[in-house]
Amino acid sequence: MVKRRTVLWGLLGGAIASCRPSPSFPLKVKLLARSVPSQVLKAFNREIPAQFEAASTLVDIYQQLQRWQSALPAEKPLWRRLIPMTANDAEAADAQTVDTHLVTLSDPWLDYAIQQKLIQPLPALPFVERLPESWQRLLRRDLAGQSSVIGELWAVPYRVQGLMIAYQKSMFKANPEEITKWADLWRPELAGRIAMPNQPRLVAAIVLKALGYSVNDEAALAQDDVQEQLMALYRQVRVFDSEDHLKALVNEDVWLAVGWSGDILATLVRYRKLGAVHPQEGTVLTTDLWVAPANADFTEATQAWIEFCWQAPMATQISVSTYGLSPLFFLPGAKVPEQLPQQTLLLPEHSEVLLPLSDRGQTLLSELFNVDVLRE
Repeated sequence: MVKRRTVLWGLLGGAIASCRPSPSFPLKVKLLARSVPSQVLKAFNREIPAQFEAASTLVDIYQQLQRWQSALPAEKPLWRRLIPMTANDAEAADAQTVDTHLVTLSDPWLDYAIQQKLIQPLPALPFVERLPESWQRLLRRDLAGQSSVIGELWAVPYRVQGLMIAYQKSMFKANPEEITKWADLWRPELAGRIAMPNQPRLVAAIVLKALGYSVNDEAALAQDDVQEQLMALYRQVRVFDSEDHLKALVNEDVWLAVGWSGDILATLVRYRKLGAVHPQEGTVLTTDLWVAPANADFTEATQAWIEFCWQAPMATQISVSTYGLSPLFFLPGAKVPEQLPQQTLLLPEHSEVLLPLSDRGQTLLSELFNVDVLRE
């Protein structure tokens, strides 16, 4: 015999379920603010209705991925399976439901997101397969989770930036030797007058480039000359801060700052007293990526958005408006649009993708920075 209370619970549960908001957009994307211009978002919306939500930082997006992952359904106790959710339960569950098809991450976050199972592999996309080998190693992982040119695809790039040097023009007017290369960071007159992000991998990459190594040469991290030059560079830097290194330059607390081209070129528009250069030895690249949260549906609209960002007019708009460069222009034989800033035109030349470190590489990097003089 079915009890009346059970019937009422069932009816109440059905009523609550029918009142929950149903997805009204075939595509929902959480993207890094200002990494895709509004013109591109509006153009896509004319073809497919989509909801775009901007996050101010990548930290916000990563934390959202972690919240979604922690809320993935586990086996419910018997009593919970028998009793339908209350209104409050339903509201809380909806708040943690993975209702977003794609989010922005950047390459330094990708390995962590894969290891923590925050994201899922993507289907094969022919246009991504045309990217050079180094890009394939950035975007793909084999069954053991290692970087691979033939592994599963975990991310699709849509905006690329390069590491640059920005400087106070007035401080170098009287100096016949301009800032042109990474090695200039070691000039005696710049001691205590430099700011850069507080990211050991980037600092090590600058040292490697200045000494003529590849930024992905893990064995070089154990070389004596790398350690010596790293210690010397630390004595040159006044500010290690990933958020305020350019602010220190604008406020004239330092003469020179190292940062990403998108941030630096946008700053140059507002502060004409600053100059910037891609160093002669070549630059290091960082990439904004589309990734799919774990348990998100990969739909036709999802693929349509990824491909839309790679169409030449949209790729050009992203490049022009965000002071970055679409990966479309890193394809063999691609011609970079002439309307881009001169500094951006240089990105494909002498640049290196910063690949994930192996376990051995991680150990060598930790040992390189585990020096007494660096901890003082």
